[in-house]
Amino acid sequence: MAPVMKQSFSLLVMVVSLMGCASASPPPPIVTPTALPEATRQPTVAPTATVVPTAAPEPTAFQCDEPAGRIEMESVDSAITGEPLRYRVYLPPCYETANLRYPTLYMFHGMDQVGAMNDDMWDRLGLDEAATNGYLSGEHVPLIIVMPNGWDAGHDRDDGPYPRVVVEELIPRIEADYCTSGQRAVGGLSRGGYWAYAIAFLYPEVFERVGGHSGFFYAGDYPQANPYDLIPTAQGIEELIMYLDYGAADTLVPDRVDAFNERLVTTRNIEPTFIVYPEGGHDEAYWSAHVDDYLDFYTAAWSDLSPCSP
Repeated sequence: MAPVMKQSFSLLVMVVSLMGCASASPPPPIVTPTALPEATRQPTVAPTATVVPTAAPEPTAFQCDEPAGRIEMESVDSAITGEPLRYRVYLPPCYETANLRYPTLYMFHGMDQVGAMNDDMWDRLGLDEAATNGYLSGEHVPLIIVMPNGWDAGHDRDDGPYPRVVVEELIPRIEADYCTSGQRAVGGLSRGGYWAYAIAFLYPEVFERVGGHSGFFYAGDYPQANPYDLIPTAQGIEELIMYLDYGAADTLVPDRVDAFNERLVTTRNIEPTFIVYPEGGHDEAYWSAHVDDYLDFYTAAWSDLSPCSP
């Protein structure tokens, strides 16, 4: 084609060719900047919370077509107390067909004087529906939620054996009956927040995360099982990821939660995720409004689900 071109154009071709050569020579410098993503990748490894959400949509790979999970009501006969412990279990959609192992969240209710707060409380608050919606929308992995009845097994006694019943009898029963992954978190509201932290501090190797929602903490009674009193001496609690919250209109627990948080920070240098929401009191309307926030916390580090062997 060169002979067909005019002479003036051949000079232009030479210039263009030289420019092409000039643009071809820089590859060595261009290769160097491609190493920069290494630096940007490393910081994302440190903050676990920023890495996990990108993995959360993984559960959608199964293509579950069931619109809802289900609740089972069971009980375990406690050899420790000689009494049965009643509990509810939420199973995610497609539990029977997915053949997967699920992380497990243990959630404790609050306590009142008449026993109206019991194992159906988190069900009433919509925790199961929120778990289903979060799974089906790809916001977090499916999970099993266990909701024990706190009025059994001495839950209403500070010196009762409730932590032992939960860890030594309830958890083994759940893991024998259901396809669980061994990943566990524990939480509760009001009095249940107290018990969640008591159990987690006594058995930190059993759980990854612990949450207290409007937790009713206090000091002085039964220090061997009181989470406030356990803070200075409990072994291994630095490994727990912790969460505390309450509503700004709560008139019952703010001072208690503030003191609990301050003790964690000053005596153990542990800083929980601590949120004071601008609205909400010590009531079901507040807790129901934040079940999605609670699930976001508990499921943040859970992503891969392994097959459940027969």
